[in-house]
Amino acid sequence: MSEIWPNNFDFRTDETCQTIFKPFILAQFEELKRYNDNRPGNHTYIFHEHAERVAGNVRKTCLHMSLSDTIAENMYWAVLPHDIGKKNMPVEIWDSDEKPTPQLKQFRRTHTLLGAQIVQEHLADIEHPFKDLMINIMAHHHEQMDGEGTHGIAGDALSLPVRLAAIIEAYDGWRIWRPHYGERDISPVGVLTRMREEKGADIFDMALFESFAQMKVDEYNNPS
Repeated sequence: MSEIWPNNFDFRTDETCQTIFKPFILAQFEELKRYNDNRPGNHTYIFHEHAERVAGNVRKTCLHMSLSDTIAENMYWAVLPHDIGKKNMPVEIWDSDEKPTPQLKQFRRTHTLLGAQIVQEHLADIEHPFKDLMINIMAHHHEQMDGEGTHGIAGDALSLPVRLAAIIEAYDGWRIWRPHYGERDISPVGVLTRMREEKGADIFDMALFESFAQMKVDEYNNPS
């Protein structure tokens, strides 16, 4: 399985990763934090905190799946900046008490391509497999297995790293309470049950989902 996960470099020791990609990601993350601070009113969905949790859960799931430390670390850093495109959108679009309309939801999700554009603009002259991985996850983390996601790309055309990121990104989003959720169960078990029973294979790669779900249930039952 490792040949279809990113194991042809090691982010921790690769010179380009350490001298170019890591500073770029950290700088973009600081900009995302400042953007988040400018959002009006009170809000529970903090973009940079969400991104950190998603990246951390991706790393833990890779290790749970017995993938190598190298793959887990490469995936962590590739997922961490997945939402940086949000800071190039109007700040007032994110927070309301009502459920977003399909049109607003679709507009919000253009952050996927805006993020990829940021990478291309800042790192246009860089060729590296990490850049390809980062852009792939950034552009496609709201795709669905049935092809009904943001850009209409179906499961067969989605890499395993993208499929895993999409699962964990959705999980974390549904774990964050927002006013239109009402009395919805947003506990770890409640969200995993909703993902499995209400969303299922139309949305997610269920083999990867069950690996992630088992990691979360083990973590929930055995907190460190």
